[in-house]
Amino acid sequence: MMARQQWSRRAVLGGACACAFHARAGAADARIHPAAMTALAPVGFRPTERDERGMWQSCERLEEEIAGSNLLLPSPAFQRYAKQVVDRLVGDRAGETRVYVVHDPDFNASMFPTGMMLVNTGLLARMRDEAQFASILGHECGHYLRRHSLSRWRDTKAKTGVMAFVQAGASVGAGITAGAGGAGANWMDLANAINASLVLSILSYSREHEREADAYGVKLIEEAGYPPEAAAMVWEQLIAERKASAAGRRKKYRDRSLSALSTHPASALRLADLSVSGRELRDIVVTGRRYDAQKARWDAAVAPLRADLLAEQVRLNDPGASLYLVHAMAADGWTGLLRYNEGEVYRLRDEAGDAQRAATSYAAAIGHADAPAEAWRAHGYALLKQGRGEEGKAALGRYLAERPGANDAGMIRFSINQ
Repeated sequence: MMARQQWSRRAVLGGACACAFHARAGAADARIHPAAMTALAPVGFRPTERDERGMWQSCERLEEEIAGSNLLLPSPAFQRYAKQVVDRLVGDRAGETRVYVVHDPDFNASMFPTGMMLVNTGLLARMRDEAQFASILGHECGHYLRRHSLSRWRDTKAKTGVMAFVQAGASVGAGITAGAGGAGANWMDLANAINASLVLSILSYSREHEREADAYGVKLIEEAGYPPEAAAMVWEQLIAERKASAAGRRKKYRDRSLSALSTHPASALRLADLSVSGRELRDIVVTGRRYDAQKARWDAAVAPLRADLLAEQVRLNDPGASLYLVHAMAADGWTGLLRYNEGEVYRLRDEAGDAQRAATSYAAAIGHADAPAEAWRAHGYALLKQGRGEEGKAALGRYLAERPGANDAGMIRFSINQ
């Protein structure tokens, strides 16, 4: 992102999964063997060169802004959990890393040369177990350990002429004040306000960098005791979600990484390489290491966040992707929360037959003990639309009983009294 240029955030992130997974095809994309990967950054590294010190200063300023902003997920428990997963991956470098989970529905994670990692809430909604979560964080750690940000930083400066360090001032203050509660705030707003070249140095890794991070990430999760095929499973799920999203929009699925403008490996090639790397590590490990995806730990950590994560996804107005995610989660068993959100997707899509589909989902939701109070409200209004007045009012009354102080309590009482 160049200073004062207007960039679409989704265009920057859209080619694949931003930092977490970028992609492109090419005959020269020979797979990197994960077992051969080693860190380029020594333990306890601190920069000595001038331009690298400037990049670190920008990153440290950004971390200060994020740590004090309303971008952070207000869950100290999950923040600690995410840090524990990173610590397990990086071992003796645990003291170098800090992890911040931030509100952002995009599937993404990013790691900076100072050891700061940002994890989007949109990532959490798509993971099925801790191993999958670790595979994304491991990929980011791969960028960190191979010092990819520095080479991108230097390349960006050479191509754009942007100064190595641009002090945030009044002319770019909008991004900083956004972190204090302004509209449209995200970490890229803050980063761009501090240093315009910082965003590109983190978000636009080269094809070679992405392949290295893929390989290193698989190695890190395997060494941490996670099944090494977890990374390929995430990529397989992501491709399926994209296809569902395209189908929901009545569009033909196109791998944007195949564009002539893309500089990253193609999705199918990415999936194939990750699959082979996972099998390769299983074949060469002779220590008898036992793998555990830690699904129970993941489910326990995410459970308190699940309702907000699903609501965040549904608000994206991408019914194909949302239904895919809800149904994928339901592979472990339907819950009231999942049925309710299924109904919300249908209600918001509002195509022919969706009103009945939504009503069916809401009715199924209240049949579960964990049905959210909002399911009773939705079920009540669906019944009223069907002319089943007394049943509808009873359902709305159940909602009020569970949410007596709800903001819409007055409107609900009005509906009951009609």
